[in-house]
Amino acid sequence: MRTTADSVGGMSSTAIPNPSLPISGVGLRRNQVGSLELSGEEELHRLVLLHYHLADSLQSLLPPPAASSDRDYAHPSSSASVVLSMPFLHKLLDALLTCESDFKSLLLLVLSRKLGVISRPPLDRGVHDLLDGFIKTLDLCNAVSRSLQSLRHWNRHANIAATALHRPNPPSLPPQLSRARRALSKLLLSDCSCLDSSSSTCRRVCQICSAARHLNTVAPGILTPRNDSGGAAVLVVAVITIRFLLRFAIWAMVTAFSCSVGTVPPLPPLPPPARQMPWAAPMSSLQERIAEELRTAMKEKVAAGAATTGMLVETLAVERSGRKAMKMLSSGNEAGEAAEELADASRRLEEALGPLERKVREVFHRFVRCRTDVLKRLHEDRRSSSPTDALQ
Repeated sequence: MRTTADSVGGMSSTAIPNPSLPISGVGLRRNQVGSLELSGEEELHRLVLLHYHLADSLQSLLPPPAASSDRDYAHPSSSASVVLSMPFLHKLLDALLTCESDFKSLLLLVLSRKLGVISRPPLDRGVHDLLDGFIKTLDLCNAVSRSLQSLRHWNRHANIAATALHRPNPPSLPPQLSRARRALSKLLLSDCSCLDSSSSTCRRVCQICSAARHLNTVAPGILTPRNDSGGAAVLVVAVITIRFLLRFAIWAMVTAFSCSVGTVPPLPPLPPPARQMPWAAPMSSLQERIAEELRTAMKEKVAAGAATTGMLVETLAVERSGRKAMKMLSSGNEAGEAAEELADASRRLEEALGPLERKVREVFHRFVRCRTDVLKRLHEDRRSSSPTDALQ
């Protein structure tokens, strides 16, 4: 039964690109057009839908141009220009889930019509690399989940300090000031330099840094449809799309939770064939914007001689407010205003942690199911193909 526009993603037929114009929808090179035109209408429609959802999702993540020069890291909710935030990561994972659903739908459709298609080059290697990318995604989800738990523990120090300092009537007493100093010291010293110390919090916060090694292994090559046509050519393009999305998502998450700029390798620009995809422009723009914000945040940290627990706008705000409160305490000045700022930053971080934690768990379980389904169909495809075509 053909999937209609109304049954996919809850979208109306007017919101989905015209499936009769697939070539402009996928933006492929001219020598690939002929092979795609031999595809079934439904296969092309689902490929266009995958590209449309990804391009639309990435475009929605870009801040408005008018806000590009107005960054406010201390108050993330008041600035639409900041990219690296927990709501941004939440939306990026939403896009990943949507595209995973579109891809799996297309994959199962093609396999139901053309047995053995993923047992022959170039899809045999591409699908195996994609399955490996799924494993890297699961590893990343585990690392991010542990980092979020550590951030919750780290944020308690901010809450303790803010509570101890926020005593306008009567003023904070010496025991309360000592408690605030101890909490602020723990808050501002949770960086990678303490990995060799006895601080388990530091070790957990920096677990995400190890995920950077996955970037090279997930880097997608450009598959060429060769002499394949129809569903095989469509599936090649879909595999390319998902692999680039996985690489970008892993890079963005590693960057957001990285312990230092040196732990995150720069993401190479998209190769020429991929630049013709409709999602290439917003992905490249996001990549450039994240890199720019990373440089800005690192300059601020270096200037302040600050430790780092990540590059997210929420953690930067807590660190900045904590440094301000510590400076006020050290100078013997009233820290009531700084305590209010710290309490506000701590609350914002706490409110953002829960939704992102749930979304990471959802991504983990979804990709476990997707990988299981693909492996099942791969096994069936092997059994149905001839021994000479089977995967070695």
